[in-house]
Amino acid sequence: MHFTFPISLGLLSRFGNRYAFVRGNFLILVASWILMFSTSPISGTYASKFFKTSLGANDFLLSIISFSGLIAIAFVQFPGGYLADKHGRRWLVYAMTFGVAFSYLFFIFAPSWPLIVVGTVFQNLCLLYQPALYAIMIDSVSPENRGAGFSMQAVITNLVGLPASLIAGYLVLIFNLDIGMRIAYAIAMIAYFAAAFLRVKLKETMPSGGNDRPNFLAAFKEYPQAVRESLDVWSKTPRSVYYLFICNAAINSLIVGSSTYFVIYATENLGISNFQWALVLALMSFTVAAPSIIAGLRMDEVGRKSYVIASYLCYIPAMILFVYGNFYVLIIAFFFFGLGQVLQSSSYTSLLGDLTPRALRGKVVGCSQFFGYMAQAFTQILIGLLFSYVWRPLPFLMLAASAIPFSLLVHYRVFEEDKKQV
Repeated sequence: MHFTFPISLGLLSRFGNRYAFVRGNFLILVASWILMFSTSPISGTYASKFFKTSLGANDFLLSIISFSGLIAIAFVQFPGGYLADKHGRRWLVYAMTFGVAFSYLFFIFAPSWPLIVVGTVFQNLCLLYQPALYAIMIDSVSPENRGAGFSMQAVITNLVGLPASLIAGYLVLIFNLDIGMRIAYAIAMIAYFAAAFLRVKLKETMPSGGNDRPNFLAAFKEYPQAVRESLDVWSKTPRSVYYLFICNAAINSLIVGSSTYFVIYATENLGISNFQWALVLALMSFTVAAPSIIAGLRMDEVGRKSYVIASYLCYIPAMILFVYGNFYVLIIAFFFFGLGQVLQSSSYTSLLGDLTPRALRGKVVGCSQFFGYMAQAFTQILIGLLFSYVWRPLPFLMLAASAIPFSLLVHYRVFEEDKKQV
């Protein structure tokens, strides 16, 4: 017994030293993500089913709802990246987080699916802050800690979301799908307001960013200039950044499109009950935590590229097991899917930060996000057509099949550099 205490202190000390970088901006962002990711998945658990069953949408209209939001968020990526590099990150991040919080009112009071389209568009226009958020996050973590930092962020957001699907299942069980989902959206709205107030405390990471409160009207008047500067940024970054973006955008398009129909396929084709679906998502968040933390620590030592490839390969067993699974098989399927999501998020962000100079990050993220979201929007329509009118399992099998060519492209075209960007 007397050996346990000093050993534990030693482990705690090493853990504390390894994660000493979790302070300042990064700590504020993690705290805000805890608020956001512990509540938004509550409504996300049954969102497609709610739109279809309670608000009158059909299978294909689900893709139209998603398409509308993706076009909106794509539209604001160029000005978002331009503003982040020209005027700074801080004000953009916290101001637009308040806008996202307000957008939940559309979902709470929607009488039918068309108002969901309006709410989705408004919410995604407020995500103008995304390039600034990614930039301030990368700026706030030193190169030698990026793998550990972004893996920890991904794991925390997964873990805090663990009870969310169970809460969603409880709300739907007690209040029915319609009322339960509206309560879920109200909970998310309160959490996002709290996160917005927390983000006011962020410190600017662009000392030469100029005016801290940009004129949004002027920014959109400068849209053509923002597009030109954002497109020009690719000539100033390593070629590896371009190929990394292509692979990430393409596989994410299939992931986003398929995710719209996960709950529909599971409940209608596989006979999974609403509460069983909630359990599958909860177990996914729980089981991927430990391997993701270990991967994040190893990532800083052995490099990020191999983990990008590993994340893509996780989608192969995930989707094959999902298409032909039952409740127990789905638990295994979504372990692989969740692990792929966490590894992809942390390794991609870390590698992007390593390869991209600080002064260009806003525009690189904004430009890549624009084309990424545009790809997702049109892929969403394609997947909606395939799911609704061709063969329901086809989108999921397409995601599994795409993992191999994208893994090969990363292997042969993306190269890590010895000197990482600060």
